[in-house]
Amino acid sequence: MRFRTHILSALAVLLVVRATAQDPQLSQFYAAPLYLNPALTGNTPQDRIGLNYRLQWPAIGPGYKTYAITYDHRSAAVNSGIGGMVMHDRAGSFGLSFTQAALSYSYEARLNRRQAIRGGMRVGYTMRSFDPRNMLFADQMIRDNAPTSIEPTMLQSVSYFDFSAGGLYYSEQFWAGFSVNHLNEPQQSLFLDGDAHLPMRTSIHAGYRFALDGRAFRHSETQMTLAAHYKAQEKWDQLDIGGYVDYNTVTFGMWYRGLPALKAYQPGYPNDDAVVLMFGYETPYQLRLVYSYDVTVSKLTMKSGGAHEISVIYEWPKHNKNRRYRAVPCPKF
Repeated sequence: MRFRTHILSALAVLLVVRATAQDPQLSQFYAAPLYLNPALTGNTPQDRIGLNYRLQWPAIGPGYKTYAITYDHRSAAVNSGIGGMVMHDRAGSFGLSFTQAALSYSYEARLNRRQAIRGGMRVGYTMRSFDPRNMLFADQMIRDNAPTSIEPTMLQSVSYFDFSAGGLYYSEQFWAGFSVNHLNEPQQSLFLDGDAHLPMRTSIHAGYRFALDGRAFRHSETQMTLAAHYKAQEKWDQLDIGGYVDYNTVTFGMWYRGLPALKAYQPGYPNDDAVVLMFGYETPYQLRLVYSYDVTVSKLTMKSGGAHEISVIYEWPKHNKNRRYRAVPCPKF
């Protein structure tokens, strides 16, 4: 049984490194603005630092872990934002992982006092690798547990540059944007003579905020946000749609992830993933903490363990509510 497990695991790694992989996704997509869209770089009047952690399907082996840290700054004098991001993702028992360090830039053109458009770009350097220790391939067992495999030569790591761009329109209560990642479709194959270009990933996102307490929006203490995020990468696509409420310092809401009325590209396979429940709190010092849990509704069921996600965002100095500059009205978390 143990040998069988090793064989299946090794075959799974081979399939992954030969196939075009999907990028990591975050349920709290607006809590990682630089990853979502480089046009969101520096979209607040303050400096901002963010931390993201996601543990997906912990009941399936070690699960899939994603970490990210971001920092961005707005330079009002030149209507620009600059920022940086480091993201690490690790999947499965054999440490198939990547680490990316990226710099992003955005520029804002104001249409009037309450409307603006933004454009941005991101340049990243990625290192992708896996851990071959304890891997056992079928040909090794057939050859009396030979110490090495005759599978095609695999590289333990590969690195490449990665380019992304995006745009955004926003007003006081509405925003809509798009981003295109992996514009250069970099080569990511871990085989010496392999060919596995990373396909472009497209993201379209929009949201609308409104008051629930009958007061004018800008003076409201209870607001609701409806938002949607569609992303597609080669044959794979998915839609996040939902809403949440901001009540003073507390945020709570629910999302659905999938395309319930459509099938995935494989006939007979329903494109359902999860229902996401989230809760957040903002301290008096502009430190926002949010926890979310993905309730799996796909064929994996809750035996997968769902997914846990935590985000922490800190902005400084303290925002002056009377300031004439209006930041992109993104969700608080």
